[in-house]
Amino acid sequence: MNLPNRITMGRFALALFFFAFLELTHADTASEWWKPTIAGGIFILAVATDALDGYYARKLGLQTDFGRIADPVVDKIIVSGGLIFLTACPWARPVLPVWMVVLIISREFMVSGLRGFIEARGVAFPARWDGKLKMVLQCVVIPALFAQRAVDLGWPDQRLLFSVVDTFAYVATWLTFVVTISSGARYVAAAARVLRQHGDARL
Repeated sequence: MNLPNRITMGRFALALFFFAFLELTHADTASEWWKPTIAGGIFILAVATDALDGYYARKLGLQTDFGRIADPVVDKIIVSGGLIFLTACPWARPVLPVWMVVLIISREFMVSGLRGFIEARGVAFPARWDGKLKMVLQCVVIPALFAQRAVDLGWPDQRLLFSVVDTFAYVATWLTFVVTISSGARYVAAAARVLRQHGDARL
């Protein structure tokens, strides 16, 4: 296994550690400020290393089919898992309701299925810029919500600081939702165009 793929698998291991930490520390109901802080830090580390595997794959000419498939799968595992966990947190649900997470994850399944269907026919269907923006925003929302919880627990007398962090998390969440759904609609439209161009209008 080459270096970029080892980094990808390392991110997968870090994702498992992230989920284990959330479960073993009962981070959904914990009253200690350091637990959401560490959880947010682990998540940031896992998504920050996402740039490394792609960078080394391009720089060293080590692109592989495994890496092309595994890299976005690992991204979706840690982001979707983080969102699902947050829906179980009473302190996160006012900002990130369950219905929103259901729609976000449904969009991920839909786009991944469309891409796989089209590429199985030998037609390239690369990621779009708004899809990449969606990923960046999702990676901002999750640590923002952990930061909101950490501030609330660690500095209960700092209402102004909490208000700033809470507002940022709220705005980032809704912006992420809008971009996620709108980019998903554009992917569907693009997929329909590609299929029509290749003589198949069936989805």
